[in-house]
Amino acid sequence: MFLARRVPPEARDAYSKDAMSGILGAVMSGMTLSFVVVIARYRLRASDIEIAFLSMAPVAGYLLSLVWANMMQGRRKMPFAVWSWVIARSLFFLVLFATCSKVFVGIVVLFWLISSVASPAYTQLMKEIYPDSDRARIMGYARVCTVAAMIVVTLVAGKIMESVSYRYVFPVAAAFGVASALVFNRIPAKEAAGEPGVRLHHFIADSASLLVRDKGYGWFCAAVFIFGFANFFATPACLLYEVDVLGVHEFRQSIYTLTLYAVTTLGYFYWGSRLDRPKPDKAVAWQMFWWAFIPLAYLVATQWWMLLPAKALQGFVNAGVDLVYLTGVIYFAPTERVSQYYAVFTTLMGIRGVLGPLLGGLVLQYHILSMQAVFVISAVVILASVGVQLIGCRKYCALGDQANQ
Repeated sequence: MFLARRVPPEARDAYSKDAMSGILGAVMSGMTLSFVVVIARYRLRASDIEIAFLSMAPVAGYLLSLVWANMMQGRRKMPFAVWSWVIARSLFFLVLFATCSKVFVGIVVLFWLISSVASPAYTQLMKEIYPDSDRARIMGYARVCTVAAMIVVTLVAGKIMESVSYRYVFPVAAAFGVASALVFNRIPAKEAAGEPGVRLHHFIADSASLLVRDKGYGWFCAAVFIFGFANFFATPACLLYEVDVLGVHEFRQSIYTLTLYAVTTLGYFYWGSRLDRPKPDKAVAWQMFWWAFIPLAYLVATQWWMLLPAKALQGFVNAGVDLVYLTGVIYFAPTERVSQYYAVFTTLMGIRGVLGPLLGGLVLQYHILSMQAVFVISAVVILASVGVQLIGCRKYCALGDQANQ
C-alpha cells in the first residue's frame, strides 16, 4: 500500500486495510456525495429548506451519539462501525427509485443518520490500532490515499453525471461503499473499552459533566461549537449561491471538488506531521482563523471560478480540522473513555449542525437576511471562536501550571 513503508511495522497491516477501505469509500463518495446538492437543486428543484436539511444531515445523527456510545460500553467497537456503514451505504441502491426531491433528500438524510452510529466506535478503534506517537501521521497517510482516489473518481464522475442519470450511478457507488466497510472489518481489533451496564441517564449525566470537570476539554468543545455553528449557518447560503447565482452544475462542481481534494492531500501531509505533538488547542485556533476567509470569498465572488481559491483554502484547513478533532478528543480522554468523550463532542457537533443550517435556511427562505449578510455574520462569529479557543488555551495552561506547582 502507498506510503506503508513510512508506517511503523506494528501498525502496517492495519494501515493497509484502513487505506484500502478509504479508497473504496472514496469511490462511493466521489460518485455520490460530491453531487448531492447539485442533483437536488439543479435536477430536482429542491426547496431552500430541503437544501438546509441536506446541509444539516451529515451531523444530525450525532445528536444520538451518547445513546450509541452507551450501547458500546464494554463491547467490541468494530461491529458498530461496520454494520452502520453497510446499512447506510446500501440505501444508495434505492436512489434508482428517487425521481423527486423529497425521496432523494430523504435517502441522503437517512444515509447520514445511520452512518453517524459509527463515529464513537471509529474513534475508539483509531485509539486501539494506531500508536499514540504516530496516530495523526498514519491517519494522514490513509487520508491521502482516500483523497487521491476522490480526485480521480470525482473528475470522471462529473462528466459521467452529465450523460448518465444519477439514478444509475448511485447504486453502482453503493456497491463500492459496502465493500469498503467489509475491508475495514478485516482490521484486527478486539478491545472492548468502557464499563458495561451503565444506565443511559446516568451515562448522559456523567458525560455532560465532563465539560465542567475537564476544563481543557470543555473550552475545546466550546470553541469548536461556536466555530461550527457559524460555518453551518452559512452553508445553505453557500450552496444556494453556487447553484443559483454562479451557475454551478455537475462538471463545475467536479472542478470545485478536484481543487478542494488536491489541496486536501497536501493538507494531510502538513497537518499529519504536526498534530502528534502535545496540545491541539493552538492548531485549532489557527484553523478557525483561516476558515473565516471562506465566507468572505463568497461575499465577493461574481463568477464561479472566483471561488477556486476559497475551495483550495477549505481543502487545506479541512484536512487539519479532520485530524485535530479526532486527535484532540483522544488527547483529552482517558484510554477507556475515548468513545464517551467523542460522543459528547459529536453530540455538540450534532446540535450545531442542526440549528446552524436550519436557522441559515429559514432566514433565507423568509428573506430576513440576504446571502451577503449571512456570509459576513458567519465570518465574524468564526473569528470570535478563535478568541474563545485562545482564552481557553490560556486558562487551561494556567490551571495545568498551578496543578504542577
